[in-house]
Amino acid sequence: MHDQEYRFDIQVNWVYPNNGNEVQSALKKLRADNARKQVNKQNRFATIPARLWEKFLALASINASRRWAELSNQDIHKLKQELVNGTYTIQGKTTYKEEFVTCGGIPLDEVNFGTMESKEVSGLYFAGEVLDIDGITGGYNFQSAWTTGWIAAQSIANN
Repeated sequence: MHDQEYRFDIQVNWVYPNNGNEVQSALKKLRADNARKQVNKQNRFATIPARLWEKFLALASINASRRWAELSNQDIHKLKQELVNGTYTIQGKTTYKEEFVTCGGIPLDEVNFGTMESKEVSGLYFAGEVLDIDGITGGYNFQSAWTTGWIAAQSIANN
């Protein structure tokens, strides 16, 4: 990335390991089974959050309020392409350090911070950004990841 000055195109399969044929079939099934429902209300791909689903619809030039029955085969194909082979242009790093992490994750009240073990599932440990910790960018999230990783590793090693 450095050699390209952080300017390049990237392709992402958001529903891996599904391939294009599987996704196209799933989308056609959604159209058949949910003909009267709006496309933004029905998302067969559980790993895709609702807001991201709406972004894919927009990228495929599909109005989110349309009904599944109104989608043509070309619309289905465009949506499949976004899901399986979305292409995005990276245009470099920002000068204002706007590279943020996402928030959310395992609620902190479900974790023993002395060991990083789950309070809900014995023997399950968490570290880093899977935890619901937000911080100012600039290394704080790295420090949290390193510290919680170290605590978890020590706890596991001592058991």
